[in-house]
Amino acid sequence: MAMHTVHRTGYSSARPGLEAGRLVLTLIGGAALIIGAFLDWTRDTAATSLTNRSLFQMDFSARTDIVKTAGGIAILIGLLAVVGLIDRTGWLTRLAGALGIVMFVLFAVEVYRSSQHSLQVGAWLALGGGVVLVLGGMLGPRAPIEGPMVVEERDR
Repeated sequence: MAMHTVHRTGYSSARPGLEAGRLVLTLIGGAALIIGAFLDWTRDTAATSLTNRSLFQMDFSARTDIVKTAGGIAILIGLLAVVGLIDRTGWLTRLAGALGIVMFVLFAVEVYRSSQHSLQVGAWLALGGGVVLVLGGMLGPRAPIEGPMVVEERDR
């Protein structure tokens, strides 16, 4: 009987409950970011109408082009999280969640710098979506398996 050593690399299978949990949390978190973009973030103004400059300047002016709004960014991050389901490790989902949290923090800093504005439900929903995405991204497969594996050949 001959013995051969084969090197293997891969991921151990995650429990089905963890994969289902990751799917559910990612969909909830992505939906929260996308829905939050259409709700009011400050002064009864939806994020889809707020300029993207409101994330780093006290400029809360209205925009009609959704691509150049804070809501457009939130929608893009939500879609990125859903695309992250393709990757089994969950790193893209965690990244999207972290970006959602950073977006909220940037906006909150500018709102608190301004004495005339306050945070409303849409911004809080976006923050919740980011947190849920980070948690969902952590429910990926177990640690990688690497190392030698001994295979026996049997004589026929």
